[in-house]
Amino acid sequence: MQRQTIFVATAILAAIYFDLWIAVYCLALIQVTEVFDIYLARRVQEDERTGVLRRVAIHYYGLLLNTVLNATAICYFIFTIAKQEGHTTHFTPMFFLFAAALFAAMNNHQVLAFIGVRLVIYAGTFLAIPILDIVETDAALLSPIWLEMFTVIFVLFFIIDSSLVYIRLYRNNLEQMETLKEEKEKATSALIAKSRFLSTISHELRTPLTSVSGAIALLDSGAMGELSPHQKRTLEIARKNAVNLSQLVGDVLDVQSLEADELLLNMDTVLCPAVLKSTYDANVAAVESQDRKLELQDPLPEVAITADKKRLERILSGLISNAVKFSSSGTTILIGLAERGDQVELTVTDEGEGIPEGQEEVVFSSFSQLDATDVRKAGGTGLGLFLARAVLEKMDGSIRYDSVLGSGTTFTITFDKLNLPKKSPTNAAV
Repeated sequence: MQRQTIFVATAILAAIYFDLWIAVYCLALIQVTEVFDIYLARRVQEDERTGVLRRVAIHYYGLLLNTVLNATAICYFIFTIAKQEGHTTHFTPMFFLFAAALFAAMNNHQVLAFIGVRLVIYAGTFLAIPILDIVETDAALLSPIWLEMFTVIFVLFFIIDSSLVYIRLYRNNLEQMETLKEEKEKATSALIAKSRFLSTISHELRTPLTSVSGAIALLDSGAMGELSPHQKRTLEIARKNAVNLSQLVGDVLDVQSLEADELLLNMDTVLCPAVLKSTYDANVAAVESQDRKLELQDPLPEVAITADKKRLERILSGLISNAVKFSSSGTTILIGLAERGDQVELTVTDEGEGIPEGQEEVVFSSFSQLDATDVRKAGGTGLGLFLARAVLEKMDGSIRYDSVLGSGTTFTITFDKLNLPKKSPTNAAV
């Protein structure tokens, strides 16, 4: 579009101040070569995409020939204007030619042959105009015509130097792009290898872990004989560690599924009060064993969402587990539910330490924790909240937190509200 605007503007000036028919004829000739150039360029792209290399070469030489015709048409137009001006300084045609050469240096430097052909033709025209004036007028060395000749030589050096600069920049950019491409391929290969390794290790851990958990359950049941209180305490430690390890293996497999975009979700209509009640029942004993109190909001609004029920319960349980880790004995953890217009908010609120401002990226990053020291008070891998946000986004939900340092934190899960069918009067009576 920029080239066409320049051509049309130049033709209009030439038509007004020089010759209408020459301007129309030259503009038409230039436009024909421009259209042919676009056609050949598209054919080259199509041939490269389909892998027909022989036709790529043919169309490449067609582009080269069309470049010669296009540059020749431009120079013929400029040379004609210069001849109409007579034996004088040719500011207007020389400026047009300079603009064409500079435009070529800026936009045709990708292929050395194309820029070379254009600059040779433009340089020949640059020199031909003042040389013909000098020959035809036998001008003195100190005349304006000779000054124009020396100016042309200076301009040619400037254009050639500009072209070389653009060519060097283009070559450097190509090299940098190639380097980045190689680095990207290496990083992708490393990521794939890491994912396969973690996936393999996780799957291999599941089999012995299942056996360990089964053995612990068997011992705990008393089938292998009565256990002493000390043995029961030791067995409970082993059971908790087996559960934690099983959770870790599941989290790692979920991370790999997310990275491969293979996470399976069982999306269905979910009644929020039922989810919160089942989550409360599943966690209340564990929370109270840690000397905390777990409360469920009452009453709960009858609202529904579309989600994966099991994964949502797992996320809520993870938030409750985090609340236990980062709160003190005797504090309360509240599970809540609220309607906000067309949205539903499920909340887990604790009375713990709180989270400092500006830590959201750390909180929701993989394998990261706010307290990353070797002596941190709370254990864990730092995958829980990362997975929670990623899985919720897959379910078209979101998670955020609001915190006051020293007073506690509220994690809020948000979904679009699902409109439930209204109960008929008959059903209501029943």
